Amino acid sequence: MAKTYLSMTNELLVEINEPEVTTVSGALGIQKFVSNCVNRAYFDIVDAVDEWSWLKTAAPQNDYYGNTFIETVAGQRWYLLKAGSTDVDTDYDSVNWDDFTLTTEGVSGKSSPHTINKLAFTTLSAWRANYAQGEETNKANSQSYSTPLRVLRSSDGRRFGLSPIPDDVYRIYFFAYNRPTELVNDTDKVLFPEQYKPVLLARARYYIYQFKDNIAQSQLALDEYKKGLQNMADQLNSPQPEYMSDVRFTYLY
Repeated sequence: MAKTYLSMTNELLVEINEPEVTTVSGALGIQKFVSNCVNRAYFDIVDAVDEWSWLKTAAPQNDYYGNTFIETVAGQRWYLLKAGSTDVDTDYDSVNWDDFTLTTEGVSGKSSPHTINKLAFTTLSAWRANYAQGEETNKANSQSYSTPLRVLRSSDGRRFGLSPIPDDVYRIYFFAYNRPTELVNDTDKVLFPEQYKPVLLARARYYIYQFKDNIAQSQLALDEYKKGLQNMADQLNSPQPEYMSDVRFTYLY
């Protein structure tokens, strides 16, 4: 069964012996509550793990550097992480601040050998204590601009800054993860793979049985959710090995 908003709502309604709906928008009473539980469970899964692989931006740019990039402007320190975003609701869900990379590869007019630097994440407090005074004093002087070495996170988390101020056009690559939208239409689908649909259903059942004061069934659903979520995280977000073992010499002696 497809993991659409309507199908998951009806699957839960069948489990609790309630009439199915032909459209989510027409749901009333307990049917409406169940449809709300589907969204609540969906966002619980999103919030449970940072940087879900299925939330990566849709069009990877360069898997080695990052899945999105921003081109700098000479003399400009701060940049909006998501171009065109108007507020926090349209920003990225999360950004990996440890993997910002600067390069001239792909920049118009630039040829090899390209500049490629990993930018060190620096807190605003550390930047203010060690670099801000000199950089801000000389920011009107283009001679003080240089190839950035550090990336800064703005206090609102919506922008990144570069230190020193860039002296040229560079591409700043980073790994960004989208913020999923609420399920609204009957055919809206969750973003994770089909095989993990039971995780969402278990979480939704937890809320449904809480509402029905069925503590025993609620606890069973919670246990199923926790086990399923752990399995989901292990399989979709398992870390890459830090080293590879070599057993070619194991059987020589």
